[in-house]
Amino acid sequence: MARMTCCDAFAVGVYRALIDPLVWPLRRRIVRLCRERAVRDVIDIASATGAQCRLLARAGMTVTGIDLSEAMITSAGRRGGRDVHYVCGSAFHLPFADDSFDASLLLLALHEHNEEERKQMLVEALRVVRPDGRLLIADYTIPSHWRFHLPWQTIWLIERLAGADHLAGFRDFVARGGLVGLLARHSLSPVLQMGSHFGAIGIAVI
Repeated sequence: MARMTCCDAFAVGVYRALIDPLVWPLRRRIVRLCRERAVRDVIDIASATGAQCRLLARAGMTVTGIDLSEAMITSAGRRGGRDVHYVCGSAFHLPFADDSFDASLLLLALHEHNEEERKQMLVEALRVVRPDGRLLIADYTIPSHWRFHLPWQTIWLIERLAGADHLAGFRDFVARGGLVGLLARHSLSPVLQMGSHFGAIGIAVI
């Protein structure tokens, strides 16, 4: 695996210091949803630092985390985790057979991409889930009174700092109606929907 550069190390450090603590309430909800559905093995697509993977493994699940960033995979691997396996690979072409997992997770993974890429990620996430399995999506929703909504304004700040391409994807995702719009466009019918972060993040179980 390639050696981690200073830039890579900075990105991992920012994610661990800022993003992971901010999304901790979401991660706990995802664990609970998976346990309620008796999920045994799960894939976390765009797993970043592996924080979600480790929580799921502690709850008794076998977890595969996949991320395109070698730096993230290296960092996640160093932190270990029983029953967790990390793979460096693309969410557009998951290196797994059809029907491999009880659940696929796409957690704050879709908004940074363009619409065609989002579609491909959804296709792949659904492909690797067993017929009786679940796809769990968590991504941004537009809260009421968003101009005065502190979590939403914090999200906007983070997205601006993430770079031009990331911000462009985020702006497009929001303009298309956030998670609600995504579900409608791709004919995805959740069996359960709920919110996190005071309505700034939505969760859909499909």
